[in-house]
Amino acid sequence: MLKRLLRSIGWLVGAGAADHVATRSEFKDLGARVERLERLLEALAQNSAAQVEQAQAQRFLQEKTCAELAYLNGLMRVVSTDIVNASAGRPVLGAKTNTFSQNYEDAVLSAIFERIGSGQKRFLEIGVGDGTENNTRLLLELGWRGAWVECDPAAVAAIKRRLADYLADGRLILIEEAITAETVDEVVGRCDLSGEIDFLSLDIDMNTSHVWRAMALRSRVACLEYNASFPPEVAFEVAYDPNSTWEGSSYFGASLLSLDKIGREKGMALVGCDLMGINAFFVRQDLAETHFPGSHAAVDHYQPPRYALAGSRGHPRAAGRFARAKE
Repeated sequence: MLKRLLRSIGWLVGAGAADHVATRSEFKDLGARVERLERLLEALAQNSAAQVEQAQAQRFLQEKTCAELAYLNGLMRVVSTDIVNASAGRPVLGAKTNTFSQNYEDAVLSAIFERIGSGQKRFLEIGVGDGTENNTRLLLELGWRGAWVECDPAAVAAIKRRLADYLADGRLILIEEAITAETVDEVVGRCDLSGEIDFLSLDIDMNTSHVWRAMALRSRVACLEYNASFPPEVAFEVAYDPNSTWEGSSYFGASLLSLDKIGREKGMALVGCDLMGINAFFVRQDLAETHFPGSHAAVDHYQPPRYALAGSRGHPRAAGRFARAKE
C-alpha cells in the first residue's frame, strides 16, 4: 500500500503538480523513509508470524508431553502389575538389589547359590567391562576366585589399576582377548580352570550362543544374555561370524529357546530370567530338579524386553575394595 501511495506521489511530481527542486528532494527523502518503514513493517509481520508459530509449537509440545506422560503412567502401571505377577512364586525373581551387577544379577545369583551351595567358589566371566559393573565382582569380594576375559584395552587397563592386589595374589586372572568359538577352549586353558566350575557368565553380544555351544568347560550355574525380542517359542540365533560386532539393533545373540536347547545338551536346566528380559540363568540338571522343582521350559521362564527399566538404581558403582565380615 505504501508503494502504491509513493508511486501516486511520484506521478504527481512527474506531472508537474509540484516541479520545484525542493519538492523533488523532499519526495526522494520521503521515498527512502517509506522504504525503511516497509522494511520495518515486513520485519514486524515476520516476527509476528514467528511468534504465532512458536506459540502453536509450544501448545503442540505441551499437548504431546501431556499425552506421553499419560501413556507412560499407564505403561508403568501395566509393567508394575506384570512384574508383580512375574515374581509371584519365583524367589529368584523376587531378589531385586545390586552391588556390582546391572540388572539384579547379584541378588539372583545369591538366591541360587544359597540353595545349591557355593561349591569350590570358582568362576569365569567373559565380557566384564572395567570391573566396576559385572556379574562376578561381588563373588570376588566374597572370597571367590576365577578369571575375567575382556577385549577392550581401556577396560583391561582400568582392571589392572583397580584390582592390582587380586591379580597379584592370583585370586583373579585377567585375559585380554576377543573370544570366538574357535579360541574359547584355548583361552579357558590359560585361565587355569579345568573340570567343573561353579559359575559361568557369558555376555559377548553377537556370538554368545555359538561360543557357549563350543565351550568344553562345564559349570554348575551359568548366566547368559538372551535376545528377548524373539518369543520363547522361536529358536533363533544370529549367523556365526567371529568378526561381527553388535550395531545396537535387535539383531544379536540368540533367543531364549535356542539357549535352552544348548543348555539341555550340556545337562543344564533353565531356572529363570531377570525381569528386564536380558539374562537367562541355568543350573546343572540334577541340582535344578532338587532345588528348583517345576517347569524348566523357556516358555515358562521367558521375560519380555523391559530395557527401559535397566537404568540407574541406587548409588553409583564403587570402585574401591570391600572388607568382608568375618565368618
